[in-house]
Amino acid sequence: MSPIGKGVLIRLIYGDSLVSGDYGVVTVGENTTQGAQVAVRYMVRDVAHSLVVDSGSVAVRRSRRELDARGSGSGIEGGIRTRVAVEYADVPMAADTVPCRSEP
Repeated sequence: MSPIGKGVLIRLIYGDSLVSGDYGVVTVGENTTQGAQVAVRYMVRDVAHSLVVDSGSVAVRRSRRELDARGSGSGIEGGIRTRVAVEYADVPMAADTVPCRSEP
């Protein structure tokens, strides 16, 4: 995401571990154990537009090393309800910093 261009921010809220599946869009402050918060910034010519998605869903597919996310929904931008579709594929996941092992 760039402060001068276009981008998408998807924040996934999940339990103990991130699993593949559908995450419903939730708004900031909503009390839930699972969901996705989505913000979109895009350009139309030289004018920046942005919106927070307030309805819809994000489908997440997690493999061992990559994450795919596809979502659709809508939000209010400039007083007008705007429909958005988002697709991110093959996002590399960072390695765990702490190994899971027990010492004898």
